Amino acid sequence: MRRSVVAPSLPTRRVVLPKALANQKNGELDPALLVAIKPSGFLLQPAAISWDAMKRAAKLDGIVLKPTSAFDAYRPYSVQKAVFQQRYTLDLLPGRPTREWNGVTYSLKAGLAPLATPGTSNHGWGLAVDVWNVSQNGRLEWLLANYERYGWSHEAQSEPWHIRYTLGDKAPTFTT
Repeated sequence: MRRSVVAPSLPTRRVVLPKALANQKNGELDPALLVAIKPSGFLLQPAAISWDAMKRAAKLDGIVLKPTSAFDAYRPYSVQKAVFQQRYTLDLLPGRPTREWNGVTYSLKAGLAPLATPGTSNHGWGLAVDVWNVSQNGRLEWLLANYERYGWSHEAQSEPWHIRYTLGDKAPTFTT
């Protein structure tokens, strides 16, 4: 008898945008608002501080947290656009997810993960990270047990690697 494996429910919370983003445009943030995170990438300051603390706490438990690439934290508009155009096509693909962008419908190409339309991504606000190898070595389990106290949550049930900072200007209370 085969048993189906049910993935854990991924908690989601509403994102509160920090005040620093009030006069900013998604994917075109003032570089002075961004903080480098190791080993690569940038995040908005409150998210970067929290990410660093969460990463240090995970390391104490033997878990390595890092973005999958330099553009899997803050993602400039030009990169959002380029990746969108790689993953989506103007061809109508029956049964495939679609996105509307600039009044045009695009279909997701087979075998690729969905992506926000350019200018709407939490990556473009410097508030999201795609976590490297999230399903390996206990990373997802560690995140689910710990990330809420650092102000992070998932955005979509279909993307366990994608987490976002949700607390706006409110600093999380954490100890490491």
